[in-house]
Amino acid sequence: MRKLAAMLVVASAMTTTSASAQQLTYFTGPTGGSWVPIAGAITGLFEKEMPGAKIENRPGAGLINLKAVEEGKADLGMGNLISSVDAINGIGQGITQPYKNVCQLANLYAQVQHIGVRADKEINSLADLKGKAVGTLPRGNTTEVVAAMLIELSGVGAKGVSKMAYGSLADQTNMFKDGQIDASFNITTAPSGAYMDMANSRALKMLDIPDSVFVEMQKKNAGFMRYSIPKSMYPGMTADARTVQFPAHLIVSCKLPEDVVYKMTKALVEGLPTLQSVNASFKGVDVKMMGAKTAVPFHPGAAKYFKEKGVL
Repeated sequence: MRKLAAMLVVASAMTTTSASAQQLTYFTGPTGGSWVPIAGAITGLFEKEMPGAKIENRPGAGLINLKAVEEGKADLGMGNLISSVDAINGIGQGITQPYKNVCQLANLYAQVQHIGVRADKEINSLADLKGKAVGTLPRGNTTEVVAAMLIELSGVGAKGVSKMAYGSLADQTNMFKDGQIDASFNITTAPSGAYMDMANSRALKMLDIPDSVFVEMQKKNAGFMRYSIPKSMYPGMTADARTVQFPAHLIVSCKLPEDVVYKMTKALVEGLPTLQSVNASFKGVDVKMMGAKTAVPFHPGAAKYFKEKGVL
């Protein structure tokens, strides 16, 4: 009996060690987007907190990351709150039943809808996109889903545009510069380096999302919130642009060990100065915002950390 007990103690210690030093797969974002460098910084924080851990970063996108975590192909991933809320409720492209393996680690920062258009094309509203060439991210991205929603709610519809060009943010930037697209729809950080590049190459205008469209968006998903892009953010803007935002967040597999996710959460919150140096969107973010409750359930390891900090 004593020998068996000793063996169990050793086995337990080995399990804890392997859980802390395991190989993890992290689905990030599309090439040229803000999620890639942000995820790189987060990976550095995690590996420093958990010596021996190896985290492999792979390109992904909002909806792709959700599916990968749910199916066990990824341990963690960048996510968009509105898509995650839909997924756990069984709503979304290709979703046939509620996702059960997607847990919340933390909120990160505001993801802002950008609708950048060529100022020389007399596009003053979403309705003016009829007959125009529009660029957005490939299918499988939250950005693409919201772009389709906006085009539909504006009355233009998928058949109303002359072309839908699907490509990375970097590809869209080049297409905008070359005149291949008239408008670029993307949900990204504000300010965005890609839109700064576009604005420095061609006269750019940011479109508003009218109240009538915003109301319908909220009916579809309560996660949408108002946001104003100040006219000082991008060259050429002559007025603030009223758009929408929702939090970007970090999702993890609900099956990950509690101690591993606790360490991740601790490293993420304590590493805010590092994240702020990587992307200005983290400016003003604090533990209270990161630990704010959403419709996506917290992983027990994350919940433990935020409770200790008096947030939950």
